[in-house]
Amino acid sequence: MLPGRARHALLWAHRWLGLIGGIVVVLIGLTGSFIVFYREIDVALNPALYTPAGPEQKVALSKVMRAAAAADPAPIATILAPDRTWPVWIVIHTHETAPGRYPSRWTTMVDPSNGTVLGRRDYVNAFALKIYRLHYTLLLYEWWGKELVGVAGFVLLGLAISGLVLWWPRPGLFWRSVSVRKNVSLLRLVLDVHGATGFWALFVLLGISITGVGLVFPDLVRPIVSVLSQPTPDPSRGVEMPPPAGTPLLSADAIAQIAQAAKPGLAIAMFNPPTATRNVWRVQFRPDGADPAVRARGAIWLDPWSGAVVHDGTPGAMSMGDRYLAEQLWLHNGATLGLAGRLLVFAAGFAPLALFVSGLIMWLKRRPR
Repeated sequence: MLPGRARHALLWAHRWLGLIGGIVVVLIGLTGSFIVFYREIDVALNPALYTPAGPEQKVALSKVMRAAAAADPAPIATILAPDRTWPVWIVIHTHETAPGRYPSRWTTMVDPSNGTVLGRRDYVNAFALKIYRLHYTLLLYEWWGKELVGVAGFVLLGLAISGLVLWWPRPGLFWRSVSVRKNVSLLRLVLDVHGATGFWALFVLLGISITGVGLVFPDLVRPIVSVLSQPTPDPSRGVEMPPPAGTPLLSADAIAQIAQAAKPGLAIAMFNPPTATRNVWRVQFRPDGADPAVRARGAIWLDPWSGAVVHDGTPGAMSMGDRYLAEQLWLHNGATLGLAGRLLVFAAGFAPLALFVSGLIMWLKRRPR
């Protein structure tokens, strides 16, 4: 038990941290629950974009790129391979964007069975993706929105740890402190709800806050991770001495074949063609049979002229520190543990709302005293 003065100070800090930062934490929690299943929701809202003519996947990558380029001539940034949730090719185009504004991206959906364009749309302003941006940047990209979300992660971490210390029960009172009793006063009921919700959601909220901070502030987390396992310094991942101008590039189909042959036990998840700033192909993978919510787990970078592997960033070639940094997103949304993990994160997203409302009621009931 904390001494009286220390406990009073911690309670004061916990209360005001929750009251001031609680609304943002609640918003991030609720939108986080939504985006755990945002791809499934997007399919339900836009079935025509995700319904191929047949189950076959016989269209080659080069044909997908040609069909997408005919529909939208803007540069192609990413090509998502079909999976169980989005069973079509999705080509993401980068459109010109004013400096400092959120990148403008459009998607073209291509039927994998016949190469037909199923439709195209403004990717960042589609409903499900807009909720994703609300969670990630509070729709304040130009005004440090991403960093504000990272600060909210620190707020949630502080609330969770301080709440655990304040909640810690006396010997013999554990089960009473993690349950909600009947036939008690309103204030007692609210106290029970606050304590029980905080305890049962604690470990998931801690994981969400820690990985959320890591995603927003990677340079802050990397030195901490290096204490246990040194991450690999980020290489340029480009061909430093490209061949003479005019040397023919390998076709997209050849790159796909080379990538699959290099990692036969993995399924290709997405392609990133060379750009003006990166002169290599990046091919991302995920394990065969993995939950499609794990969009990618590792990548290789390929020389577009020779097909040689410039850099191997798949799990088997990474240190434990690299693997943790690469896995943060899937830990954050629960996908690392499959559907069960995603359901846990979905439920935990409502905990900040219950904690904020119950905490506010307690503050209002006790304030006159």
